[in-house]
Amino acid sequence: MFTVGDLLLGAVAALIVGMSKTAFPGAALVATPIIATIVSGRLIPGTTLPILLAADVFAVTWFSRHARWDLLRPMIVSVSVGFAAGAAFFAIVGSSTRPIEVVIGISVLSMVVIQVWRMYRRSIPVRPTAATAAVYGSTGGFTTFVANAAGPILNTYLLRLGLGKDELVGTSAWFYFAVNVAKVPVYMALGAWTSGGPFFTRSTLAFDLLLLPVVVVGVFSGRSMLHRLPERAFTIGVLVLSALGAIKLLWP
Repeated sequence: MFTVGDLLLGAVAALIVGMSKTAFPGAALVATPIIATIVSGRLIPGTTLPILLAADVFAVTWFSRHARWDLLRPMIVSVSVGFAAGAAFFAIVGSSTRPIEVVIGISVLSMVVIQVWRMYRRSIPVRPTAATAAVYGSTGGFTTFVANAAGPILNTYLLRLGLGKDELVGTSAWFYFAVNVAKVPVYMALGAWTSGGPFFTRSTLAFDLLLLPVVVVGVFSGRSMLHRLPERAFTIGVLVLSALGAIKLLWP
């Protein structure tokens, strides 16, 4: 059973997720460590996923015209490789929740470092190559499958190509929507055919449903703030919360 405190924490995660999908790509990174304070093991990515998907629907509806499909198509195979590695990880660890929490904690903390590095490093835009698409796609596929935390990886890849804010939001929106939809049947199959329990339960889905209005508030708030809210201050706050959450997951 979820408590009022759990709902309040979930609401914070849902609000930031909504804003991240329409204004601050990568800020949804904080959702996973917040949800990890409420549930454990496979239920961490499973409970986070519906919140992300709800926000994805709005993002692809509003920003699809800005998507750079020429940058997404070369990543399909490499993201699938990352998915396969993530599925193998969940199948191997089975019902052991500690390895899941450790890998999620390391993934989130690594993404925080990448995001900080991206914020403070100025680089000249480069042309996309098959090699970089493979590297970013496979690592992004694994981290999104295991921890729903691929935002900083994708942001780093797209920003190094010189994308503007609208193109970044639009391209990110379709990437996340596609990979998040693809995760649903794989999570269900892993829950049914491997040890370790389900990723989704009636209780967690009901919890997600209660958070849907907060997600809607977040996406509309983000859309209205896209070109007005200071991104740097917001991102720094998200990174601090994400790092603290990741450290909590790693703490024995």
